[in-house]
Amino acid sequence: MPTSEKIKVNSLQANTLGGLDEIERVTRRKRRHYVVHEQELPSVTTILQDWPKPALYAWYAKRGRDSMAEYLMEYLGEPISSGLLEDAVAEAKVAPQRDAKEAADLGTMAHELISMELLGEKVSVPPELDYVMKSFHEWQSGEHLTLVDTETAIYAPDYAGTIDALFKRDNGAFLLVDFKTSNHIYPEHDVQVFSYMDAIANSVEGSINIEGQVVRLGKEESDFEVLEINNYRDRLGKLWRGALAFHTALEEDKIYQKSLKEKDKK
Repeated sequence: MPTSEKIKVNSLQANTLGGLDEIERVTRRKRRHYVVHEQELPSVTTILQDWPKPALYAWYAKRGRDSMAEYLMEYLGEPISSGLLEDAVAEAKVAPQRDAKEAADLGTMAHELISMELLGEKVSVPPELDYVMKSFHEWQSGEHLTLVDTETAIYAPDYAGTIDALFKRDNGAFLLVDFKTSNHIYPEHDVQVFSYMDAIANSVEGSINIEGQVVRLGKEESDFEVLEINNYRDRLGKLWRGALAFHTALEEDKIYQKSLKEKDKK
């Protein structure tokens, strides 16, 4: 069953002429869309699901092999029956999915805690997020920022999304930050942040100085990694528009393929 919720729009877009104060966010399994002016817009993360992820595919394969070896290790010296082999293969299939879900759940919890803390709320940090929050505090201590928004929506004519945090620097520039709990910063991460920045920059009146950061927070030790996104328009603009066009083409083809199946049934 899909879940639906109202989410506040970031202050910069909400304060523009005709800007919306909130929009609807709908999540269905692993896909999400937003309802803006009665139009369903795909989320940025849904669009980027189509982005090539060779590192993720390699991790899935390695985790599957490792889980099979771990499962069979308990039976060393014993005859391998067909049933045992089937169970080991089954474990190799589900282990990567299980680990990926746990990592996603951990990331969601981390985002919630960071947002609460930015809003001045008291938080209780579970042991599994201790290093993540320490990493966040280390990053935060090196910056001098004033919070504008956290966990608010952005929208453009053909997509929408939710940003982790928007700050203002002492020099008047805005900084849009996306926090990651992944093991690495991947190629699509800066494209994701660009899409948020571009949606805001193209909707406010006049020029706006907005910068971006992808901040990877350590999970197993207190450390962080920052990818700055400043002079971004030429390279990231092409990548984002290409990703959006590819996603749109795939969705249109799904409709076409569905229509062919319906014709065949008649």
